[in-house]
Amino acid sequence: MAWVNWSRRTLAERQETGDVGIELNAARVRAALGRSAYNRAVPLEGDHLDLPLAINLDGRSPEVGRAGTSLIRRLPHACCSGYLPMLGQSQEWKWGRHRLRSGEALALALGRLRDAVGSTGRLFLGLPSYLTVNQVTLLRTIAAKHSIELAGTASTALAIAADRAGAVMSHRGHDAEVRAEGTVPLKRPGQLPTDALIIDADDEAMTGNLIRIGPKQVTLLACSVWSHVGVKHWKNRLIDQLSDRCVRVCRRDPRDSAEAEQSLYDQIDACFDPLRGGQHATLNVRAAHWYQDIHVQAEDLDAACLPLIRDSVEGILDLQNTAAATEPPRAVWLTHEAGRLPGLAKAIYQHLSERTSVGVLRPEAPAIAIANLAERWPAAEHLDTSIMLPTRPVQAALPAGKVHSSRN
Repeated sequence: MAWVNWSRRTLAERQETGDVGIELNAARVRAALGRSAYNRAVPLEGDHLDLPLAINLDGRSPEVGRAGTSLIRRLPHACCSGYLPMLGQSQEWKWGRHRLRSGEALALALGRLRDAVGSTGRLFLGLPSYLTVNQVTLLRTIAAKHSIELAGTASTALAIAADRAGAVMSHRGHDAEVRAEGTVPLKRPGQLPTDALIIDADDEAMTGNLIRIGPKQVTLLACSVWSHVGVKHWKNRLIDQLSDRCVRVCRRDPRDSAEAEQSLYDQIDACFDPLRGGQHATLNVRAAHWYQDIHVQAEDLDAACLPLIRDSVEGILDLQNTAAATEPPRAVWLTHEAGRLPGLAKAIYQHLSERTSVGVLRPEAPAIAIANLAERWPAAEHLDTSIMLPTRPVQAALPAGKVHSSRN
């Protein structure tokens, strides 16, 4: 009798049902089940809990996922990526016999997502704040044309605020966070309403959403989009800095070899989390006729990204001042993608008020927040300005993801 790897099965094959929350951005997609299924994350590509949206065009048929990310530096002209923000535009990707527009590329990605999730229940989609209403409408039309019924769409940041509002109002979940090693509790406010700032990032841009949490609803006060500090700019800068360091050590430049540059790109993405935890990392740069090991610490990446950190913090402070709030935000919540950027969470903590707590959410937290919101989602609506809260805080589950301290 052979052992079965249940993590590789779709939800339908594992006989799991319930609402599914999906977080979609320019780089990747994640999914999680609702409270009835204990907010379990859904594997979307093998054992991986996320599905990169890059598309590999260097084959007989386009392939969505890590096959696409493996070409971002090695064969960038054969990789289709960053198409979500270009919905409705005339941008076209060509390679060989393949021609894709942004809508066609998104249809391939949604089809791949549909196969991974299966038809187990209603699908709810969280989207980045920089998408316009027309782009959201086009996305829903593309999904419906390919037999993907979306029960609702919403701004991901607004869904996170709505999911955590119960803990803010009732103080539930604080004790569990205090007992967890290395976490910082949310500071208790004097009264509602209170404000929270949610920072998200993907390859296209970094976004900041200032949201007011009241007793009956959460409301978007202000939103800013900073395209010059998107994740791709951080990775580009790190590749340049590490390549220059390699030149100083062994007089070889990884950027002269497509294979070496792709290998360095893959390792940079994988070393973000260990370095944020205070560990060291070793990057192996290998070309056809030479190799070099580069040892890095968190301080090295922080110094390399200092201009991006400064621009990000300035944008966040400008957003806070533009909103003309009487008090500083009670909390700043960074999504996993934003919190793993070198030095960003620490810099935000150092430049904001002492009354503001700063935390980083788990990778699956936005998808869980969207799935939890399904219980009170208005039929087929797009929620981007406000979300009504239940009359009594939900006590069945803690908010999506514990808040991790940014003190290092």
